[in-house]
Amino acid sequence: MSKEVDDLLNGKISSPSLNDKLFVEAEDWWMNACLNWYHDPTEMYIIGYKEAADSLVDSIANRKGSADSLIFPIVFLYRHYVEIRIKSLLHDGSRLLDREHKQKSEHQLSKLWPKVRSILDELWPNDEVGDFKAMDSLIAQFEEVDPRSTTFRYPKDFEGNNSLKLDVPRVNLRNLAEVVGTISIILEGSAGAIAEFQGYKNDMQSDCW
Repeated sequence: MSKEVDDLLNGKISSPSLNDKLFVEAEDWWMNACLNWYHDPTEMYIIGYKEAADSLVDSIANRKGSADSLIFPIVFLYRHYVEIRIKSLLHDGSRLLDREHKQKSEHQLSKLWPKVRSILDELWPNDEVGDFKAMDSLIAQFEEVDPRSTTFRYPKDFEGNNSLKLDVPRVNLRNLAEVVGTISIILEGSAGAIAEFQGYKNDMQSDCW
């Protein structure tokens, strides 16, 4: 018996009502997500996807969830975090270099990451090359397993075949979280540096007027 059915039978939850509303504020304020304090929600999206995946991994580590079922949202959330952070770096890096950038509907990390790496190489040409080579490898691994961000979202592809085509029978989610953590060090460090440089640039431009 599923937990939802069990809770329903024991009176912990009720069946749907016409009076039910999904998006409301309630008295338990710590459970209210605030949506009106930021001008641009981009960073909240990015951070939120990674935090959600990390929380699910923690729940498995604490034996409060099933790795066999939670791997699907976990990998999707981590991959989506990487994708939208790379897209934000592409946007912000292009702006810092005074280059026009038009956001396209692109999900392949193998097409997005090289553009970002080129920007980072230009901004910091003397940085450690090894970090970027490691990033190249990890991005390629994501690309091989989930090229278009659909493998862990949908069980079947457009032809009705199983989406998942992993060669390994098991995936350790602790290791996955740790490796994504190393990816985030590069991505978040780059995002912070670009934002700082953009701030310096804005200050210098304002002083000229």
